[in-house]
Amino acid sequence: MPLYIAKHSLKKAVDRLGTSAASANLGDYLIFKRALQNRIAEARYSAQPAPETVVTGTRSSHYTTAINEFALWVIDIPPSDVDNPYFIPFGSTRDKTRGYRSAKFPSNGSSDTVSRWQQRSRAPLLSVPNTKPKEYYFANPKAHDLESFFMPSASSDSSENKPQILDSAIWWFRSTDLYTIFDHNPTDEEVTNKFIDDTGLNDNEIRALFSSDTPLVHLGYDPS
Repeated sequence: MPLYIAKHSLKKAVDRLGTSAASANLGDYLIFKRALQNRIAEARYSAQPAPETVVTGTRSSHYTTAINEFALWVIDIPPSDVDNPYFIPFGSTRDKTRGYRSAKFPSNGSSDTVSRWQQRSRAPLLSVPNTKPKEYYFANPKAHDLESFFMPSASSDSSENKPQILDSAIWWFRSTDLYTIFDHNPTDEEVTNKFIDDTGLNDNEIRALFSSDTPLVHLGYDPS
């Protein structure tokens, strides 16, 4: 029987992500993290060396797939039929669009955001010179620099304002039949670890970007 994240669990997780100290830019960063994992998987399938860059643009399948995986909220409806088919939960309560993004998001969303980062110091993604479409690689900054880049309003002496990683995992699996992945009712830890694996987050990023506090929202399931 299909098994999905319960609506009440998803709502609470989205609410918490929306009021966390993380900016919407964290969503763009995670899209690029997932895009790199997608590209690595493509290379592995064709027995090619693992790439280290993300190629942007609407013709880049690993990039557009990552956008849909992380931000597309409409199901079984063409994105072009909805005014704002994409949603970034981080800091959505402070966002002027409340987190929603238009159908043009794959072409002028995360890639444009990361392009603007190039004008800032300690950008976590750096452009590869003379590439078209633009390619980016991860700069692997220190944890402190990552935290200050994505959570400028977070408390400096605690992680209480950071997003909880389980909440992020719940959003990631918002429309996924979990039985197709786990073949059982997964625990909070199993869902979190799969999210980490899917996005390729490393220990430095997890420590910098997510709260280590005990989650206040635990998984609930809705059988379909």
